Amino acid sequence: MGLAETLEARPSEGLRELRPRGQWALAWRRLKRDRVAVGCGVVLLAVVFAVGPGAPLYGKIVGHGPNEFFPYAVSVGLRPAGPFTVTWATPEVAGDNPFALTHPAPPKGTGKTLLLLGADSQLGRDEFLRILYGGRVSLEVAAGAALVAIVIGIVLGAVAGYFGGWADAVISRFTDLVMAFPLLLFLVMIGSLFTHGITDWTVHGLLNQGALQLILIIGAFTWFYPARIVRAQIQSLRHREFVEAAQMVGARDARIMRTHLLPHVLPPLLAYGTLLVATNIMIEVGVTFLGAGIKLPTASWGSLLAQTWGSILSPNPYNPATTQPWLTLCPSIAIFVTVFALNQFGEGLREATDPRSVG
Repeated sequence: MGLAETLEARPSEGLRELRPRGQWALAWRRLKRDRVAVGCGVVLLAVVFAVGPGAPLYGKIVGHGPNEFFPYAVSVGLRPAGPFTVTWATPEVAGDNPFALTHPAPPKGTGKTLLLLGADSQLGRDEFLRILYGGRVSLEVAAGAALVAIVIGIVLGAVAGYFGGWADAVISRFTDLVMAFPLLLFLVMIGSLFTHGITDWTVHGLLNQGALQLILIIGAFTWFYPARIVRAQIQSLRHREFVEAAQMVGARDARIMRTHLLPHVLPPLLAYGTLLVATNIMIEVGVTFLGAGIKLPTASWGSLLAQTWGSILSPNPYNPATTQPWLTLCPSIAIFVTVFALNQFGEGLREATDPRSVG
């Protein structure tokens, strides 16, 4: 059957197949074919929902917050309760007998509450709820720092790639300097020396304490890869016909970069942004585990691990009588699942937005 006969038999379908597809439509078509990337995207949506609206929703269901104490969830020997524990919902223990083998029962009428993953430490807080709220802090630091880095990278990379010459030379050497800067040591120094000031800024309660400091510092020292991506893309496009046509009609340089060049840069930046968020999660966890990031009682995935094991400078010795394995496993699994999903989704997004990809 020829093309004409096909169009006569199925005209709407034939026109639909012949209709040209845009860049984002082609990228979406390629992304849907990557089952691993789509599955990881669904996992990321579930994680964002769990740590976003899901955290306060679960708190309302169980009737307590992430920082409330439940001493009945801790044994007399200071061993936290295990998963699926139903404990008395009171912040005080009845009686003060130091030789008692168990806690005495609270007064009649005291309610109970569920600790899905048990208690987080000798303080008896809800481990599952703290993982949810800790994920919110870790993700807001990682995503905020990635956004700052991409904005800085776009500005510096666009200037270097479009104008070239001395601007390109200065920005390129500055980029090399930032790439060689020891970010982790700098974060540890800042976190150890400055415990007030910008650490206390919460942007009218939008962020947790310490989050803004990490966002600004991590973003200020991780913009070099976005800058190099933008610079390389714009250098390859600045002498194309559509750019020269815009210059001939008198378009300003800022308009040319914003309207004609940056749309070509956004797809690779979008893919790299997911990888940068994954990297920033590990940076936040590492610097907090070193004792210079998010401070307790604010929960983050790094502070949950640091609460169990201490920091490099002040480690908590392992005691099998008071340490439970899930206090390490649960935050570690949350970190692994989120970072793995971000990496796989970012790789799928990169392949989908690559103009050299087929289909």
